[in-house]
Amino acid sequence: MTGITSGSVSLYSCDDAEKQRMLVTEGYVVSGRAGGVIAPAPLAQTPTPAQTPTQSQSQGQAQGQGQAQVQTQTQAVAALPDASPDKVDVAGVKLGMSADEVRAVLKAKQLPDYYESTEALGHFDSTKGAMQTMANGRFVNVIATWTSSPSSPSVEAPAEDGESYEVMFTPVPGKERAMAVIHSVGYSSANAVRETAFENGLVKKYGGFATPGDLPASPTWRFQRGGNVEVGDLCNRRGLFGGLSGLSTGTAARQNLALRTTTDEFRFQIDRCGIAIVTEDHSTANRSASREDRIVTRFTVTAYSPSIGFEGATAAAQLMQSAWGAVDKAGVAPAKAPLAPNL
Repeated sequence: MTGITSGSVSLYSCDDAEKQRMLVTEGYVVSGRAGGVIAPAPLAQTPTPAQTPTQSQSQGQAQGQGQAQVQTQTQAVAALPDASPDKVDVAGVKLGMSADEVRAVLKAKQLPDYYESTEALGHFDSTKGAMQTMANGRFVNVIATWTSSPSSPSVEAPAEDGESYEVMFTPVPGKERAMAVIHSVGYSSANAVRETAFENGLVKKYGGFATPGDLPASPTWRFQRGGNVEVGDLCNRRGLFGGLSGLSTGTAARQNLALRTTTDEFRFQIDRCGIAIVTEDHSTANRSASREDRIVTRFTVTAYSPSIGFEGATAAAQLMQSAWGAVDKAGVAPAKAPLAPNL
């Protein structure tokens, strides 16, 4: 016997539902012959600094088991003094920044192309058969800046140097926070960086691996609430933003992540992934060369915070409920605004 606190518990396994506090077994008993009290599953605890294994210990365990994946995919191998989302940054853009703070950082990059898109909170009114927008409900959805590179259409091998940033915000008018950052850089062969130097920079900045040589081809870092970072994509959410991106972000409208993700999904990501996820992908111009001689011609680093997304989705829902009362989630959508740069 169990206690169920959510109508959507059937969408999850018992373990996942219990971890998300939608399924309660503690204190309930099995009737009939089985009898007795069911012992609740031990709650997952975040290791304290004293309990978190050191990098050298993790290496020794991985070598003893003969499996490198133990270190790179399943263990917490580096402690951070503060792993809150606003301490995670990509090239100077921090998760949790306000729209004004992001504007200041991106405009200082002095890239030639700049773009902002805004939207308004709204819902489809079935009685009127039309979209209704909320008064004073307009928010900044995306801010992007980039270097156009029309002569280099290939993501794998750009013909010239270039760079792009795309920052996505929570849908809270006037109180937007950066919940995702995508940063891509392309190098001409003359300016390309050594892969060893590039990987050394990643390890130095994000931690998680004992040496640059431990980095897998496409690393993922998962920042936890307890102040540590885990590596690998055990929660299978890398596909949200992972992968190489083009340098020209363009002006195509992007649906707001917080409005298209359920709160249950955000809770799942926070519990299984962490408060922030960072991914990196890169390509080299001479893959057949030795690791010391390979050069990076394109890379993309992304940072995404499901905890910031959850806070934004919750705040947006409260605003819409205040405006219209109970709104069917299936009918909630951002109202499109004219796309125009804010220079």
